[in-house]
Amino acid sequence: MSMRQRFRWHRRQLLRSAGVALTLPWLESVCGGSADETTAHPPRMLLISNNLGVLPGEFFPCETGREYRLSPYLEELTDFRNVMTVFSGLSHPDVQGGHSTENCFLTAARGPTR
Repeated sequence: MSMRQRFRWHRRQLLRSAGVALTLPWLESVCGGSADETTAHPPRMLLISNNLGVLPGEFFPCETGREYRLSPYLEELTDFRNVMTVFSGLSHPDVQGGHSTENCFLTAARGPTR
């Protein structure tokens, strides 16, 4: 008996398995989770690397602190103002080389050399 014959699928087995696999996501949503519904959402972080840069005067706020006036670019994020932080003035002196070093913006690790 070859391996191919031993693990042969019959049509009914395939249909039954496919049916079970397709209903698993639905079953989880119907049964509900065991987590407490009053649990707060975990904190999230969104970091953006803009390779082409931004116009600093249009992006970075002029004021510091919680009561800063939103810049023209940041006005699009008004709904998230109370939960976001804007960093400016970051410098990574060892990360040089343009687009090839974009993967280093979170770690400031030395970028690839040419």
